[in-house]
Amino acid sequence: MALTPVAQYYAQISPQGTSPIVTASFTPSNGDWLVVTMGTWDSASPLGAPTGGSLTYTQQVVQAPGGFNQWCAIYTAPVISSPGSMTVSSTPTVSLRGSICVHRYSGAQIAATPVTNKTSGFSSPAASTITPTAGTSLIPWTAGDASSVDPATRAYLASATQAGLRDDHAGANGVDYHAYQSSTGTGSQSYGLSAPGGMTWVIAAIEVQAAAGATFIAPRPVIVRQAGKRASFY
Repeated sequence: MALTPVAQYYAQISPQGTSPIVTASFTPSNGDWLVVTMGTWDSASPLGAPTGGSLTYTQQVVQAPGGFNQWCAIYTAPVISSPGSMTVSSTPTVSLRGSICVHRYSGAQIAATPVTNKTSGFSSPAASTITPTAGTSLIPWTAGDASSVDPATRAYLASATQAGLRDDHAGANGVDYHAYQSSTGTGSQSYGLSAPGGMTWVIAAIEVQAAAGATFIAPRPVIVRQAGKRASFY
């Protein structure tokens, strides 16, 4: 069965500052997975690792090419023991503008070595490719544009669903995108945006798999009749 998300929780810091970015509160269930996509306006200005719910967050991918470009990263955390109502927060390492989006999944799993992708580019829409392991997976991703192109004309590849947008293009302070899409199979597939163009961009993605498992079905007995007898065999 294809994986479906439970919810997304988005938060940003804008105008710039050093205060923690904190999501709204939510209550995950045991067995949920959290995927935290993160972005800032500058490669040299990362956000701190996410915290919240006494969970263990693992950095799966970070893209910081340096120079005139943005920074983005993805962390994951399993909910092993439900922490009750919680928030997720990240503290800037320096004064910055940035954003985080917590994608919450039920019936999901993150592979020991998950499929990820990261890259950067310029003079084009932020886009890349990823090759997931299953057609039932979801692919959350994040991208950032240091050229601060107006995102009003944004168009997402693969019918992706927007989960968050930091639109600071008016002050030339960067734009962050957070979204997710369904896997189309086990071949290479595009993710990101087809518009607007002219970006100076970073992008990163991760595969979230549907949890493995099957329902046990007891075998039906085979009835064998013999003269004067009845016996059942499995």
